[in-house]
Parts: sequence; C-alpha cells; structure tokens
Amino acid sequence: MRKILLAICVTSYLFCAEANNPLAPQNFIQPKAIEQNQNKDLNDLKTNEFYLNMDVNDIRNIQSRDKELKDALYQFSQKEINYKPVIRPISSMDTIQLHPYFTHSILLPEGAVISYVDSSVEMAILKYENNMLMLRPKSNFDIANLAIVYKLDEKNQILNILAERYSVRDGEKLNQVITYKNIEKRDPLYVIQAYRMQNGKLPDKKYNYIKIDGIDYRIVEDNQYGNISIENKNYRVDNNVIYK
Repeated sequence: MRKILLAICVTSYLFCAEANNPLAPQNFIQPKAIEQNQNKDLNDLKTNEFYLNMDVNDIRNIQSRDKELKDALYQFSQKEINYKPVIRPISSMDTIQLHPYFTHSILLPEGAVISYVDSSVEMAILKYENNMLMLRPKSNFDIANLAIVYKLDEKNQILNILAERYSVRDGEKLNQVITYKNIEKRDPLYVIQAYRMQNGKLPDKKYNYIKIDGIDYRIVEDNQYGNISIENKNYRVDNNVIYK
C-alpha cells in the first residue's frame, strides 16, 4: 500500500514539474501561430485608429462619391422614368421617391391652396403656388420629410411625405408628376378583397394591379414587409409602378 501511495506521489510531482517547466513541449507554440495572433491584434488596432481619426467631412465626401458611382453604374433610360401623372388619393401621409437629376411636381386636389412647405433637408429647388409644388433635391440627398400645409374646402390640412432617394436597382419607376385627388384612400384589406371579387382569386403574382375609383392600386406579395396576411401569404398595397 505504501509503495502504491509513493508511486502516485512521485508521478504527480513529475507531472507538475513538467507542466511548470518552460522547456516542456506543451509550453511551446509555433512561431507562425504567435505571429498571426500578433498581426491580427495589430490590424484591429490600426483599423480602429483609422475610423477614429476619420474627419466627418471625409466621411460625407465618401458617401457622396458612393452615390455618384452608383448613379454612374445604373444609368437612367426611358423605361425607368414615368412622365405621366400618377394619381393618388389624398391622405395625411405618403411616400415618394426623388432624384437630384430631376425636378418633380406634386399637385394637390383641385381647389387646394398651399400656404407653407417645410423640408427637413435643404432642397436645390422648392417652389409652390396654389395647389402645385415643385422640388428637386440636392446631389447629396438621401432622405427627407416634407410637411405641406394647405387649405381645402375651407379646412386647414397637412400632408406629411417621406421622400427617399430613387435607385434604379429597386425596379420602381421614377414618377415625375404626382397628382392627388380628393378621393378616399382605400384600406389595404379592402383593395385585396376587391381584387379577389373582380378576378375570382387572390393575387397570385409578385405585382398585381386593380383600379378603384379611378385610382390604380398595386398589390405586392411581400413576405418580408407585407402587413396583410391571407392564406399563408403576406401582401402590401401601394400606388407605385414597376418598369421590369
């Protein structure tokens, strides 16, 4: 029994001594691995230092240049531009797309008089008279909020518009003229049900169209952003037009 205990103690001592020995094999790491770890840490430090030392104006110039390059890569042609007025029902909120290459016109319902327009970013052109608004964004335009105050039927109204920079890659047409009519904007579910009654089926394409009260509605099957779920499919409804 004593021999067994003595053997265990000796073995444990030798193991500990070997582990603490700097010359032991397990304490060696290949120089290449050490060098790779050191290079990674150094690269991370250099990257962080680069971003921290960047000037705000340099960042803005890079962003502006990026927009210019994208526009150069995705040149406009006749098919992307919609010169015909797009008719939309008037509401308190809407979304439009703008591009610095073009001046866009917005017509409010007949009889409306615009009294004030505020843009969250400065526009290259922003003019209004009676029920017409003309605007063109600056070259560095990305996104903006437009608040249009107007009077219609002796009542003060406001139209909030989210304006986004147009991209050819999105597949939408760029509308030059948007005309708002004093017509009730139909609920998305109503539009889908109307399509179903008219066609005897649910929308079965990526893009589906229906005209209601003289307004073209587009029904898009969109599993990511669709807010109307019917029979395991998600849809969203808007008034846009595609060119693809």
